[in-house]
Amino acid sequence: MVAQASRGVRSDQSRFQKLNGEKKMKHTLGITIGLIAGLSVSAASAFQGEGTVRLGSTEPLTGVASVLGQPNYIGKLIAVDEINAKGGIMIDGKKVKIQLISEDDQAKPDQGIAIFRKLEGSDKVIAITGTQYSRVSESMWGLLQKKLDDPNDKGLQVPAMSFLSMKAGVASTSPWAFRNAGKECDQHEELMQLMEKKNGSKFKNIVGALESNEAHSVAAWRACYQKSLKKRGQSTKEFVEWFESDADFSVQVRRIRRARPDLFILSSHYQANVGAMLEMARQGVKPKAMMGHIGADAVEMIELGGKAVEGVVFPSTAFFRNPGVKALYAEYKKRTGEWYMPAFTYLGYEGIYILKWAIEQAGIKNRPDTLAADRRKVRDQLASMKDWKNPLGLSLTVEKTGDIAREYVYVQIKDGDFKLWWHPKKGFIN
Repeated sequence: MVAQASRGVRSDQSRFQKLNGEKKMKHTLGITIGLIAGLSVSAASAFQGEGTVRLGSTEPLTGVASVLGQPNYIGKLIAVDEINAKGGIMIDGKKVKIQLISEDDQAKPDQGIAIFRKLEGSDKVIAITGTQYSRVSESMWGLLQKKLDDPNDKGLQVPAMSFLSMKAGVASTSPWAFRNAGKECDQHEELMQLMEKKNGSKFKNIVGALESNEAHSVAAWRACYQKSLKKRGQSTKEFVEWFESDADFSVQVRRIRRARPDLFILSSHYQANVGAMLEMARQGVKPKAMMGHIGADAVEMIELGGKAVEGVVFPSTAFFRNPGVKALYAEYKKRTGEWYMPAFTYLGYEGIYILKWAIEQAGIKNRPDTLAADRRKVRDQLASMKDWKNPLGLSLTVEKTGDIAREYVYVQIKDGDFKLWWHPKKGFIN
């Protein structure tokens, strides 16, 4: 029986490698039309006289990271289509259509820098949306002015908002940078409290796993998870590291098995999560409770990980079965054919509406000669946002750090599905 189980898990690992390749191809093919559309309009004239307002968009649309980038981009597209279908954005007494100029940064910092300069410079966008990976956001936002109105700071002055970058403190890079993704340390501290409440007491054997080549995961571990453990006077009984692209997790999992964890903390994205947890299943390791960060919010966790990933709980901003995102989910499913919509899609969708509000309220002129002044007005409007009602009816407020304060829900992978685990108004669901 043991031999049969081992063969079954090894078969799953092979399936993981095969399907991961297929997924990359599927996502690449699926986004081609969007890329062409985005690139084809970048040379066209815009602004008020032509009836358009320019927004920049950058995310990983090809490669492994497209699993996160494409859902976010599709959310943006749906919002833009909705707004344009209703006439567009009201600017200076006239409704103008959104012109979304899209670029593919492939989650590469050097490429992100080049794209950011292009969108700010030759494309002359009013604001830049994206990207997903914190390492790219940090690199791009490093180009921005660090101190508002400092005549000696020649950094770029364009509002920039990421709808997904999660690294703690990344929005503090510049007063021109904003983040609509939630505050990660708040998420994980709340989840830790909920885990303990569900368990009935503090956990004793805690094991941590870190994806050490990814800035977001490193920051989540050092700034958030370790802080929560220290607050409780606790530390990990075992701690392992791996890379996002690793294929063999046998050594790390042996160490995890020996620690006999009752709480397993995954500071890692789905690529490594799946490989590691398939190996955990092979070695018979099943912690009582498992928590992860937003990197677990990917349909590939289930499609590639199967039963091995059952039980993982992670934070979310908008679970796809929430009644408030029913219409968005239906449109996403129609466009992609996929049954699961990650929170990244909603965040992209919501983010475009935040920018619509900021642009309409800022009193801009949307002309080439007012571009610098218009960008500053939009930045100031974003910074002033307080108790703005999002499409779900929840209040959002921009804090001094550039982060948006919001409520969270928590999702668990269970019975081959993503299920709501805890809701701020409903409590524990499962």
